[in-house]
Amino acid sequence: MRLVENLRKAEKRGTTAIRRGVERAREEWADVERRLRQRMRIYPQKSRAMAAAAPHAGTAALPGLDETTDQAPDTKEQKPIISVNGRDLDN
Repeated sequence: MRLVENLRKAEKRGTTAIRRGVERAREEWADVERRLRQRMRIYPQKSRAMAAAAPHAGTAALPGLDETTDQAPDTKEQKPIISVNGRDLDN
């Protein structure tokens, strides 16, 4: 009987260790996903700061920029990523 009990305990320890490993992997993946989302976000104040640092009338403009819009002619306007409870919402 003692051998059977030892086998059951070993099996239980193994399943517990596997569950802990899976849970740890889920937490780490959630952390990685959170960091990626954070890097992908577009913050409006960054564009304002860049506009404030734009060249003035007395300085030369960068080549390839359109004089009227201060944007490169081939770029599209980027939409911000909106997340609620870790899920992206469609804009």
